[in-house]
Amino acid sequence: MNIVYVEDDPANILLLERVTYSTGDALLTFQDAESALESGAIGDADLLLVDIHLPGALNGLDMTEVLRDHGVDVPVVMLTAYDLPDYVQRTRALGGDQYLVKPVSVSDLMNLLNGYRM
Repeated sequence: MNIVYVEDDPANILLLERVTYSTGDALLTFQDAESALESGAIGDADLLLVDIHLPGALNGLDMTEVLRDHGVDVPVVMLTAYDLPDYVQRTRALGGDQYLVKPVSVSDLMNLLNGYRM
């Protein structure tokens, strides 16, 4: 599975790198929404994992809105430290598929990835 992870925290990136290495998934990371959107990598992704709080002009929710407005239907999972009902509701309203609050355990990440396998 091709996974794009938009995250600016190196520790979180490292964790997902370890998990995807063990599962055999391909992982491409970006530290901000703008570089992920400009890369063209999203078109090849099977799953997007996106943090809400990102550096730059767009946060993870903005990025999800841009993707959905452009007809991109790749599953988007928010992985964020924000455990607030407003963010969960906005994620759903924008077409986000799932919302997980960090810290996420390795077993939860494995279950998440397995749930999106084709």
